[in-house]
Amino acid sequence: MKQHTYFLLLGVIALLEVGIFIWSVENLEPWVMTVSVIIGVLAAWIIRQLVDEVIADERTHLITEKAALRTLQVLGVILFSYALGGVVISIRGEVFGPFSYQVARFSFLLMFIVFLMIIVYVLFLSWYERKYGAVGEDEE
Repeated sequence: MKQHTYFLLLGVIALLEVGIFIWSVENLEPWVMTVSVIIGVLAAWIIRQLVDEVIADERTHLITEKAALRTLQVLGVILFSYALGGVVISIRGEVFGPFSYQVARFSFLLMFIVFLMIIVYVLFLSWYERKYGAVGEDEE
C-alpha cells in the first residue's frame, strides 16, 4: 500500500470516529465511543503495517521529537497559566459569581493534570536516559 492511501484511510477512520462520537453523545453511550477509539487506533496501527514505503526515517523522528517536546513545553505553560488565572479570579468570586467554586475546582484539576504531565515527562526522560546510557557520563 502506498503512503498516500494510508493517509486517506486514516482520514476515513477519523471521520468514522467523529460520527461515532456524535452518535454516542446524543445517545449517552460512552462505552461505544471508548471501544470505537480503541478499535480505530488498532485499525490505524494495522494499516500502517501494510505500507510499503518508508513513512519515517531518522530525520522525521528527530523532527517529531522536537515538535513533541516544544508542544509539551508551550502547552504546559499555557495550561498552567490558565489554571492559575482561574484560581486567582475565582477566589474573589466577583467575576463568576455562583460558578466561582466550580471554576476553582476545574482550575485546580487542570493544575494537577499539568503537574502529572510534568511527572510523566520526567519519568520517561529518566527511563530513556538509563536505557540509552546517558546517565553519569562525563565527556572531558
